[in-house]
Amino acid sequence: MPDATDNKDEKQWYVLRVTYQREVAAKEKLDAIGVESFVPMQRTRKTTPAGRVVWKSVAALHNYIFVHSTRGKIDSVKADYIPWLRYTISPNRENGRCVMTVPEKQMQSFIAIAGNTDERILYLNPDEVNLTKGERVRIVGGVFEGAEGFFVKVENKREKRVVVKIDGITAVATTSLPRTLIEKIDK
Repeated sequence: MPDATDNKDEKQWYVLRVTYQREVAAKEKLDAIGVESFVPMQRTRKTTPAGRVVWKSVAALHNYIFVHSTRGKIDSVKADYIPWLRYTISPNRENGRCVMTVPEKQMQSFIAIAGNTDERILYLNPDEVNLTKGERVRIVGGVFEGAEGFFVKVENKREKRVVVKIDGITAVATTSLPRTLIEKIDK
């Protein structure tokens, strides 16, 4: 959901890119200077050379970080502190191209789902998710309570899941949820 707003004083969720999979390092630097950011993480199973199985937390979206700040603050952080941060540019019908932002409500739903590393959530290619076949819903209980998305059947899965999509970047789907934890919301 790109936004062509160029107001440098308006706090928004910006989609930024980093090089060489330094999304966690960028988040640590942003946290150190008090700038809110989010990197979706997931637990992966690794086998050590000694044959031990260990679980590691790794970035689920390589080279992306979501930063909640003003454009002016991000520009100064890029210039003075983290020069390898780059804005993600998205096509825009009105003026050709713009810096990609995510609306606050959509980002909060994305964080509610993607920020829960204990659950078996799915990261999906956004081009493969057809939200037109689903209904707009809000989760009213459980670990994902408050998240809003679309209740759709995910490919290669038997059950429907709640999906939050960030166009051009990713889509994230919850675990299977009972219908009693979901309420339909009007568009």
